Amino acid sequence: MKNKPRGRIEVRGKGVSAISDELLEQRAGDLAQEDGRTAPTDADFKKARQELSGVTEDLAPEVPPGDENLTSWNENADIGGHAVDTSPPDQDVDVGLELVQEGVEEADMEQRRAAKDEDRP
Repeated sequence: MKNKPRGRIEVRGKGVSAISDELLEQRAGDLAQEDGRTAPTDADFKKARQELSGVTEDLAPEVPPGDENLTSWNENADIGGHAVDTSPPDQDVDVGLELVQEGVEEADMEQRRAAKDEDRP
């Protein structure tokens, strides 16, 4: 299916930036020269008109291997997720205070281990 490019302004069905015959001939000549010919063919003119007008065919998106049988509402099996708890944290819990207390306890435990290792003969 051929589509017009989005955002193109038209006046009476023709694009405002309509392709001039000179521009079309120049592009067709360039295409012929790229193929090693001196004169452009009808196919060159057709391809030049397509390139200059911006009208393209919408290609189907590339399908990853293993997803051929999926329909548009299915998700890829590799992109699975899980629900998370969205409830707000308890108002009575002070996370900073808990982290400080854990750090103090850990430091105290390390000091005790170090002192114990120093006392051994």
